[in-house]
Amino acid sequence: MTMKCMNGIDVDRLRVTRNRIKADGDGPFAHPRYESTVVWKNGYRTVSCAMDGQEVIGDEPEQYGGNGSGMTPEDMLLSAIGGCLVATYIGGLSAAGITLKSLRLDVSGRVNFRAAFGLEATSPGFESIRVAVDIQTDSSPDRVKEIMDRLLKAAPIPDTIIRPVPLDVEISCKQTELAELS
Repeated sequence: MTMKCMNGIDVDRLRVTRNRIKADGDGPFAHPRYESTVVWKNGYRTVSCAMDGQEVIGDEPEQYGGNGSGMTPEDMLLSAIGGCLVATYIGGLSAAGITLKSLRLDVSGRVNFRAAFGLEATSPGFESIRVAVDIQTDSSPDRVKEIMDRLLKAAPIPDTIIRPVPLDVEISCKQTELAELS
């Protein structure tokens, strides 16, 4: 059996995956649980570890008190949006038989650090997030835009940001003697 590949995506495998998700209903394949552990190292430096062992180093830029040795949380959020959209777009366009020559997403936004540093009583998060998509394909721009507009609604990370999602923070605090920390 030969693999039908579009844009580096095995389209037959994509269909098998879709059918498996459809058949799984409310099971763990259709509703997988993701988990990440973030460990503080020193200063603003962190190490985020995904379930499969991949790691991302986090830090703040020097102008905000960090060492600039890793991605900021804001960078990670924007990258998550862009990465999710690329995966969603490339999968959907490949399934539609559209060949891509290039796909680039520039994801940007402004954060209110005056609020983050307690200097004003407003929301400290992103004021808005903009995604600029530059795509070259073998198909008409109208067809590509129509498919991509549909696919945007299926992208989990942008969907999570657009709608209110509960955030449950459970704090477990233990006091320890300084001698125990060394």
